[in-house]
Amino acid sequence: MEILKSAIATELAAQSGFAAAGLDAQKIAENLSRPPKPEMGDLAFGCFKPAKDLNLKPNELASRAATGFAPGSHHALVQSAQAAGPYINLRLNRAAAASHVLAAIETTTVGQDPEQWRFGNSDEGDGKTLVIDLSSPNIAKPLAVHHLRSTMIGYAIKRIREAQGWRVVGVNHLGDWGTGFGKLIAGLKKYFPEIGKRAEAGDAKPLGDMSVAELNATYARFSAESKENEDLAEAGRTEFAVLEQHIEALIGGTRAAAGAHGEANFRIWQHTRELSLAEFERMYAHLGLSFHQWPVVDQQHARVLNAQPDNFYRDHCLYVGESYYVAAEDLCRRIIADAVANKVAEESEGALVIFTHGKDKPPLMLVKDDGATSYHVRDLAAAIYRHRHWHANELAYVVGGEQKWHFEQLFKALGLLGHEWSSQCMHIEFGLMMFQQADGKWAKTSTRRGTAIMLEDLLDEAVKSVREIMAAKNPELAASADAERIANAVGVGAVVFNDLKNGRRNNVKFDWDAVLDFEGESGPYMQYQFVRMGSVLNKFKQACGNLDNHDYPPYFKTRYSSGPDLDLDLSAGDAALLALPEEWAILQLLADFPAAVARASREYEPSIVARALIDLAGATSTWWSATKDTRIVGENANLSLARVRLVNAIRKVLGRGLTLLGMSLVERM
Repeated sequence: MEILKSAIATELAAQSGFAAAGLDAQKIAENLSRPPKPEMGDLAFGCFKPAKDLNLKPNELASRAATGFAPGSHHALVQSAQAAGPYINLRLNRAAAASHVLAAIETTTVGQDPEQWRFGNSDEGDGKTLVIDLSSPNIAKPLAVHHLRSTMIGYAIKRIREAQGWRVVGVNHLGDWGTGFGKLIAGLKKYFPEIGKRAEAGDAKPLGDMSVAELNATYARFSAESKENEDLAEAGRTEFAVLEQHIEALIGGTRAAAGAHGEANFRIWQHTRELSLAEFERMYAHLGLSFHQWPVVDQQHARVLNAQPDNFYRDHCLYVGESYYVAAEDLCRRIIADAVANKVAEESEGALVIFTHGKDKPPLMLVKDDGATSYHVRDLAAAIYRHRHWHANELAYVVGGEQKWHFEQLFKALGLLGHEWSSQCMHIEFGLMMFQQADGKWAKTSTRRGTAIMLEDLLDEAVKSVREIMAAKNPELAASADAERIANAVGVGAVVFNDLKNGRRNNVKFDWDAVLDFEGESGPYMQYQFVRMGSVLNKFKQACGNLDNHDYPPYFKTRYSSGPDLDLDLSAGDAALLALPEEWAILQLLADFPAAVARASREYEPSIVARALIDLAGATSTWWSATKDTRIVGENANLSLARVRLVNAIRKVLGRGLTLLGMSLVERM
């Protein structure tokens, strides 16, 4: 009822009892809520807080304000106001309320492009910037299924926050630096000597056509062997030390000082990064996301960034790897120097650390005992850069709950280093993706145990399954030119919705039957309902042009048979005819949608939007059954027009919600 509250509060403030009691529209709106039982009324005004402000007892305020209530014209929203203890129960003029809700949806969802629909938007975040850390895979490793949660939860939060007026900068913090890359380089040189030779000879692409899977296998093999062989472990440390020295020499402008060894390692590392990004790009495109490397060097996108930054950040996220803070910004060394100078850091067992939570808790490490910088210092550098460069009001990190301690340390260290804005840093934790094992138990996948599921395999299997369902249930569609696009949208959407419908902190059980269920609380069912509503609109258009079989007034033919690609002008539909309790239930859910989006934004919780869509789809299905005798599009022209107006509103809100969750819509299924 959020979109009705302001208008209702204005009406009540004009009533003599409310005015005499000193209640203005703002106070009234802030204290309106839904009663626990429908028979109590449609809304209730709670008198506890305003009574305290006015130095009155809640019951007394309720009695005073409700005294002399007189309903206004037939357009007035409030029909009655009755004191009930410390509450005033309100009954609404449902026809007026329905008209208000439908008009609000119609005026904010103009046109056929769902990306231009704005129902549920607000200006709450106007002038504010959120920088959100999402996905963040390691290079030289394929995207696995556990990356899905960070990627899509983060992307949905990004879109939801943008709907609330925020500028949101999505950052993919690539794991592209650290001692692990020394092991990879050492492994590549050991098992593929020609790679080392090509790198030393100046080949910018020394890895050739090696796949990311082969890179990952090389690292895993070398890492396992180095645990049993100290010489290999030392070789890995040496290769990374040489790479880091080369970067430091580049920063200092002394390229020659880095040596041929350092240059060769740099070429291997750089080509590894390029191959990984190419693989990531393919998978992100499958999910419907777009990333650009930072700084933006492509001239066309750089022009958009400079001329229309809000549009650029809305349409694209950014790759900013850990290496950026070592090579481009050199923030890491400055942070270390500041931490030492301000006596925030101290030496412990040969390493440089910050005891963020006292000496009895593990410290945050800045420099390891071998002299290499840690990922902790790169995370500190990333936070400082994001706050400084994008003037961020909030920094959010969409990372699994297993990293809770790391972020507690990170934010505390930022505060100890004098960054008061650390209180505006949030860890948006989430649970695990669980799969059923051979023994029937549910468990997370594990790269270490060899049970990891690649994201590409999961998405391909979902799309393949949708193709098979389509071929069995709708062969004509399966043979159409749109078949592949629809299979991808429905298959990928099924996987995404299965994740986002759950509270992000919960573990998610991945069950193929539930994911691809076309009748349950699933992505395919949500998209089916969207398609179904579109079919009703088309049926109504056809009925309007067939006056021989329907008792429709002549003006319907000219007004509504304008072709399937044009918006219907349904504003003449009389909302007073939507008199069924099932229709009122739907209208209340539609009215609540903006509040669901606002709450999802505040709580960084996309499942609030997903659950609102599930409730709406369920209520629509119930309405469908309740109208089986009179039908949505029936013989009564005016009733059909009113109901199709409601159908159009349902379709627009379903479409709006699904696109906020990062899903692609289809017109046929």
